[in-house]
Amino acid sequence: MYDAADDLGPDPAPAWERLERASRAAASALDAWRRRAREAEAEVDRLRKELEELTTLGPLPSAEAGDELRRLRAENAVLVSRTAEARKRITGLLAKLAVLEARR
Repeated sequence: MYDAADDLGPDPAPAWERLERASRAAASALDAWRRRAREAEAEVDRLRKELEELTTLGPLPSAEAGDELRRLRAENAVLVSRTAEARKRITGLLAKLAVLEARR
């Protein structure tokens, strides 16, 4: 006896379910990276404002203030680097998500 369902091949449902799970996981990871990037950018802004306040006050009052300024500059550089890395990862996640959406 001939069954038309035999012509369709294996059931695609499990593959679609895996694709759905993968796209949900990618979207969740993307949200987490975006949140981290926003937090890092807010911290960079805060440190930049503190740095501007320190430098607009004129000469630094003590060696301790100079040390603090150097520490803040180093911390700012780290945060800028982390923000750039987060942006790269978000771009990669967006590209993967676009591929998953295109396959859908």
